[in-house]
Amino acid sequence: MPQDTLLEVPEELKDFVLRYHSFAIAGHKEPDADCLGSQLALGSALRRLGKEVLLVNSGPFERQEILPFEHYFSPRPESASFEAVIIVDCSSADRIGPLADDIRGKPLAVVDHHASGERLQGVHFILPEVPAATILTLALIRSLGLDLTREEAEWLFLGLATDTGFFRFLAPHQHIAFLAAAELTQRGASPQGTDRFLSSGRSWESRQLIARLLQRAERLLEGSVLLTYQTAADEREFGRRRDSDALYRLLLAVEGVRVVALVKEKPRGCAISFRSTDTTDMGSLAASFGGGGHQKASGAFVEEPLNRFLPRLRQALLDTA
Repeated sequence: MPQDTLLEVPEELKDFVLRYHSFAIAGHKEPDADCLGSQLALGSALRRLGKEVLLVNSGPFERQEILPFEHYFSPRPESASFEAVIIVDCSSADRIGPLADDIRGKPLAVVDHHASGERLQGVHFILPEVPAATILTLALIRSLGLDLTREEAEWLFLGLATDTGFFRFLAPHQHIAFLAAAELTQRGASPQGTDRFLSSGRSWESRQLIARLLQRAERLLEGSVLLTYQTAADEREFGRRRDSDALYRLLLAVEGVRVVALVKEKPRGCAISFRSTDTTDMGSLAASFGGGGHQKASGAFVEEPLNRFLPRLRQALLDTA
């Protein structure tokens, strides 16, 4: 496939990658497969160029589909021996966890597809119109003169498939996702195998948790907005493994529903995820709580107890959605 059919990578970013010998490649907290797939594939490609690479992600690795990859990552560097940092799938310091303290003064590049959030300073390859960070990562790897290995293609396809809902979430004119998918399958990624990996192996406890959250869901604005939450007690009862994507699909499939909000109680506060099926801007809603994301999918973290935060979130949904 000709390179100009995908994306033009800034020369400044290519120079950045070639200039340094050792890198920390970081991704956002509470990672998904788009984040980790980008980190894994880029790290593998840079090692093939003779670079030293440390993959950093503070986790937690709670999603079923990313559990097999946790052992590749360190929660933070044991030392500051790396020369430069590449951050993928986010562009703000608050989203990368403890690593934010370790990268001060380091040369920095950002590869991201999110529109909101306060951006870190450095070399930017940020295109919010692109539906997955793995597409940007694919373009970067190719721009360095490398062909993908089969394993790199599989990692990138997993990220592309999950972030686009196997292409169900794509907006008009986002055909670049199909161009990327064509190249990744040509390099050995299997859509059938990826679907099997994503849809099998779910624990019984994760199904019970979904039932609990469905039962707990609150209908707002005549049923067009659904709000539900997961407590620390739920995690103790059902375990850390969760399947939020299945929950979103079930809730968004309800007739008349256009916005879903899911809150998870954490030791230091609450993690919030938003999803929508219409033009309601979930990225702006998340930004009002210090987070960010896309128009149809976003998230945030607030250092506030669940019992105090839920009324505030409920009012924000009533005012915004």
